[in-house]
Amino acid sequence: MTTYSVDYKENEAIVEVSGHANYADSGYDIVCASISTACLVSANLFEHLNLCYNIIDVKSEKGYFKLQVKTDNEVALGIIKNLEETLDELQRQNPKNLKRKK
Repeated sequence: MTTYSVDYKENEAIVEVSGHANYADSGYDIVCASISTACLVSANLFEHLNLCYNIIDVKSEKGYFKLQVKTDNEVALGIIKNLEETLDELQRQNPKNLKRKK
């Protein structure tokens, strides 16, 4: 199972995702692929929208993703909120494979 958390602090957000969805065999796991795509697209948006200065930390490794950003503007906060909503929706659709940490 993949777990994720989204934590907000004053002008900062941290998204962490870890584990494997185990929906299907490696290479065929559409839940894992969806989670990975949502995370990577979100991280790449900071670069493509010239918001690199907002990135505090980003890590993308097999089975682990972390994005820590400053949310001192609407665009940066919007990217994180969109990622959070995407992960929440994926969790609703795949509760056996993705769980939000409390």
